[in-house]
Formats: sequence, structure tokens, C-alpha cells
Amino acid sequence: MLQLKDITKEYVTGSRKVSALDGISISFDSAEFVAVLGPSGCGKTTLLNVIGGLDRYDSGELLISGRSTREYSDSEMDAYRNHSIGFVFQSYNLIPHQSVLANVELALTLSGVSAAERRQRATAALESVGLKDQLAKRPNQLSGGQMQRVAIARALVNDPDILLADEPTGALDSHTSMQLMDSLKALARDRLVIMVTHNRELARKYATRIVELSDGKIISDSAPSHQELVEKPAQRGLKTSMGFKTALRLSLSNLMTKRGRTLITAFAGSIGIIGIALILSMSNGVNTYIGSIQKETMSSYPIVIQEEAVEIGGVMDTMRASRKQQEHDLDAVYADDRATRRLSSFQSALRRNNLQAF
Repeated sequence: MLQLKDITKEYVTGSRKVSALDGISISFDSAEFVAVLGPSGCGKTTLLNVIGGLDRYDSGELLISGRSTREYSDSEMDAYRNHSIGFVFQSYNLIPHQSVLANVELALTLSGVSAAERRQRATAALESVGLKDQLAKRPNQLSGGQMQRVAIARALVNDPDILLADEPTGALDSHTSMQLMDSLKALARDRLVIMVTHNRELARKYATRIVELSDGKIISDSAPSHQELVEKPAQRGLKTSMGFKTALRLSLSNLMTKRGRTLITAFAGSIGIIGIALILSMSNGVNTYIGSIQKETMSSYPIVIQEEAVEIGGVMDTMRASRKQQEHDLDAVYADDRATRRLSSFQSALRRNNLQAF
């Protein structure tokens, strides 16, 4: 059901490139318990992230039921992660202020499941891992083994086809580790379980197949799969969606968990909003006051703008100059052009205002 072909993945840190996966090619059957072994930094967790759709590979192909994930749209990848994959993390990743039941229900909120069905399925998942009597407790009230079983119940509540476990026994004692491995082995009867671990003894005792990695390459595979993948039609109707009421309820629950921090944040935000409102109101008031003062002042000194204006000073100068008697040396008839010059001066004193530009 799952096949990787020449998968490569590199991480760039500054000017240095680190090859996490170097041409990984491997196939997995629909029901087997695979243990992935190898030293730290050999690419085990990266392999799980690529299979689970949490990380993008650089080259190669990841085939799910014969179909390449390169053909998947974003919504199809979301549906694949939500409905086909279950994750079990070493650090549990439980929400501390939520109850055990709410932590398991959280995996169903993106599937559009009703509240009654979420509660029923979450209770059944917790019962399957032996935690039916711990529904109302918080994660910090449980032991390490119980928290890991809550994480397994959360991974199983959507009934995924593939269960990915990253160092599930890393923080557990030997007795609890054996109990957890028994649970994983039972789950592998009807689904694919891929577990990353450093514990070779547990891997040899419980896993049906052991794959060893080194420097991003597969160096050994105890039971390689030779089954041919047959492409199946894509499942329709699977989508990720969260109802508005569910989102609102989760938001209110998270806000009320840290009441003091929420109140302080709200108070600080309100101070900022009130301060901005006061500044804007004062600015608007000052501008209004200045505008009213300008109107009152200009109304005392009205300005009249006409289309044509006459420069009176120039006209008066011309008239005074024309009054002077002109003397001539010879007796003759001379033309009196004073009236003509006055008219020309008057016309030159006319100014036409550009009212359109004004």
C-alpha cells in the first residue's frame, strides 16, 4: 500500500547541505509491524515525516496505493494526513490543560464529526488502550506510559491505515515499554505500523520486519516486500473541516485556561485602543477649532474676486503725466496724443484673472 522510490531529502544550514535521505527505495505491505533502526542523525525521523506528509521530499516518488503524492492537491494531502495517518510522538504532544478525553477528541475536530460521535469514538479508543477510567484526568496526572497510551488512542481514533511511531518507548521503563509494544503489535494485525526505535531487543522481539538506516541509506531489510502496488481510485468525501461552534469552543477553552494572562493582554490591548482613539479625537477637535477660527477671521475681511481688474495706480500716474504742458521750439502744428496714451495705459493696466485655475 506504500512505496518509496529514490526519495532524497536535504537540509540546508547556512552554506552546508546535510543529506537526510539519499535515494531511499522501499515498499510496505498493508499489515505489518516495521521497526526502523539506526544511529542518531541517519534519517529515521525524516523518513517518518516524509511518509506522514509532514515534510516534502526533494526528489523521487511516494506512492500511496499506487498513486504518487505529487498528484495530490493541498486538500488531498490534508485529508491524507488526517484520515490515513496516525502519529505517535516520543514527547506525547498532549495539551496539558485539556482532559484525556478532550485530547483524543481533538483528532476528530478536523473531520467534521459531531460532538456526540466524537465523544463515543474517543471513549472507545481510550478503552482499547486500557484508559477508560482516566477520561476526566489531565495529562500531568498520568504516568509516562499512560500518556503514551493516550497518544496512541489519539492516533487511532480516526482509524488510520498507517500508524507512525517515533521512539514511543524512549521515555518509558522496560515494563511499560513491553506493554506498549504489545499494544502496537496487536494494532499491526490490521494496519501498517512503522516504528522508529534505538532498542534492538524490542525490535527483534516484536517487529515482523526490521529496516536499518545509515547516512540516509537503507543498509539492511529483514523482509523486503515484493508485492506489486495496484492503483486504487481516490476516496471521495474525505475532507478536513472544523465547525464554527467547535472552533469557538476550543478558542474560549484556551483563553480561559490562562485567565490572568488573558485579562492582562485584554487590558493592555484596550489601553492601546483607547489611547489611539483619544489622539484621533483630539486631532479632529483641534482641526475643527482651527477651521472655525479661520472662517470667523476671513468673514471680517471679505475678499471679492472679479473676472477683470484695473490697476488704479498706473492709470493715475498716466493722468498726472498728461497734465504737464509741453513746450516746443518752433511754431508749428503738433498732434496731441495724450488721450491716446491714456487709453493705451488704461488698457495695459487691465488684468484678467484665471478663475478656472483658482
